[in-house]
Amino acid sequence: MVAFAGVLEAQIKPGLHVARATDTFEGVNGVGASVQVGLPVLPLKLFVAGEYFFPGCDGCSFWGGSADLHVSLPIPIVSPYVAAGLVLRNTSLSDTVVRTGGLGFGAGVNLNTLVVGGYVEGRYEFMDGGDDQLVIRLGIRF
Repeated sequence: MVAFAGVLEAQIKPGLHVARATDTFEGVNGVGASVQVGLPVLPLKLFVAGEYFFPGCDGCSFWGGSADLHVSLPIPIVSPYVAAGLVLRNTSLSDTVVRTGGLGFGAGVNLNTLVVGGYVEGRYEFMDGGDDQLVIRLGIRF
């Protein structure tokens, strides 16, 4: 039982990333944190991320989060994957705040190493209200 718990614990991987949203505020950079949870016997992983972006205007803010399922190929070091999930975004401009939800679909590559791994991901977010956008993430996992 203890060995099984150790295997599960090893599959919870926190991470940090930089991101680029290409359409909001004519393109904006941000930072984020994430956690990936998976079982070693399944090619499915749950990936939850939150991001804060830095728009270049006074009184503006842009942040959000997503929860995705990743389906990966079982390749030991470099694992390509496809992703699908839910997206929530909060955009404010002066006194106007817009909260939207939608669906995100994308693909990426995990670099799996013993201590620190990395990933790059491109995803397209189909948002309610038509504020669709491409988001690119580059990150590390511990």
